[in-house]
This record gives sequence, structure tokens and C-alpha cells, in this order.
Amino acid sequence: MNVTLICLPFAGASAAVYREWGALLPSWIRVHALDLPGHGAKRAQPALYRWPDMADALGRAALRAIDGPFAIFGYSMGALTGLELAHWLHRTHGLMPVWFGAAACAAPACRTLDATWLDCTDEAMIDELRRLRATPEELLGDRGFLDLALPVLRADFHLCATYVRTGNAVRVSLACPLLALGGRDDTLSEQPENLSAWMHETSGRFTQRVFDGGHFFIDTARAELIDAVVASLAAALTPVPEHTAVAHPLPHAGIAHLRAVATGAPSAVSRTASTDSAGAAGPRSFHS
Repeated sequence: MNVTLICLPFAGASAAVYREWGALLPSWIRVHALDLPGHGAKRAQPALYRWPDMADALGRAALRAIDGPFAIFGYSMGALTGLELAHWLHRTHGLMPVWFGAAACAAPACRTLDATWLDCTDEAMIDELRRLRATPEELLGDRGFLDLALPVLRADFHLCATYVRTGNAVRVSLACPLLALGGRDDTLSEQPENLSAWMHETSGRFTQRVFDGGHFFIDTARAELIDAVVASLAAALTPVPEHTAVAHPLPHAGIAHLRAVATGAPSAVSRTASTDSAGAAGPRSFHS
């Protein structure tokens, strides 16, 4: 069975984070990485700082890629945007991913609120980026770079810091296998429940795995990460015995209709391959 793997990047980054994944994954997995508004190929659009707006923008973009079974993988902030995307697709079109992967991200149930990032000083933002050790020092002293990057990072940091599990108590949980992944040296891993609490986001099978490395094990343990994603996704697609009851929600609308909804056009949109952007990945952060 072929499956489309929709990938969401970490805060401040673009779809280019996944530009090499297509060549490293088996042929039955088609990677489709999404740029958030204000990032990568969509950098001319204003960055979003409200979750409903983000879910709607990503949902309409994702519909253009969905032409059959699909899975969602999000890294750091991308795990949160991926979760909201999954619920948007289910709520608005009755679609459910066959698998969900959350990497380097504290589970929704473990998050605390911090609404300071939109209004804090540039110096506070720079201090935070320096503390995270994810942006080269020469860029932190480049005013031109900062003028471009800080508005986007403010929006991303705000989204991550204001994500609350408000709707999850009443909305239907995901009904697919969920794999939570972390870095052994990441500060997130100091509290084991940051990963294990992802089990509350699905009624399906839950597994977790920890890799050597810090927050950005997407680079330092890329081969192991991809192997884990492929193995977990393959297991999710393996037929179960007939006596085993497993929920597999079916789409409530045809693919042609969904593509028309995504574009506002009466006809279907051509299938999109690879990523939305091949640009630079941008500054790194892990406000996850």
C-alpha cells in the first residue's frame, strides 16, 4: 500500500528540513512536506499566531496532497501543528491519518502557558536563541537577518507557548497508531511524561522510542529516526487478523471534491510531489 507522509518542520524552519527524506524512504512512502505561512516558499505570507488560523491554512494545503492513505509526522513544533492538522482534517472532511509521529515535542497534556513572546524585546528573543544554541552566533549579530527572522520566530514561539489541550477533552481522539520520539540528551526527556503523555492523543496503539543525541536528533540520528518511522508506519499498515477489531475511519468525501475545496476550483488539483519548498531551513529553535 502506498502512503503519503505529510511532514511538518520545527519552529523557524521550512519544508526544506525534509528535502532529502524522499530519497531515503522506500518507494511506497511519498513525502509531502508543508511550509507554514511566513516560512520557506510561503515567506511572503504573514506568519500566523493563532492555532485555528494555522490549522485551516495547513489543512487546505494538505488536501492538495491527499489522494489515498496518508500519515503525519511532525518534529518539535511540527508535532503540534501536525496534531491540529489531523483534527482539522477529521473535523472538516472526516479524514483520519493511518499513522501519526511526534518527535522532540512535549505532549499537549504536559504544556504550560507563556504568552510573552509576541511582545518581548528583540534582546529577549536573541537571548533565548542564544540559550538554545541553535542559531549561529554570526547570524544573531546580523541585523538584516534578525529583521527577517524574528517576526516569524515570535509567531512560532507564541504558538508553541500558548498551545493548550482545550479541545482535546471533547473532540474525538486520533484513531491511529502514534509513535513518540525523543532525544536522550534533550531537556524534554528529563520528564518522561513529556513523551509518554502522547498516548492520550490517540485511541490507537502507542509506542515511544528515545535516540542518542539532543533536541536535533533529526540530524545526528537521521538514519535511525527514518528507520523507526518506516518500521512503525509499515506496522500500522500491516493487516490485522479478522477477529481483531480496529477502527479505520473512512473519508466522507471524494478526493476530487477535497481538492476542489482546497483550491476553490471546480476541478482537481495536480498531485504535488516532494516538498513545498527547497529553500533554506532557517534558524532553529525547539520551543516544543
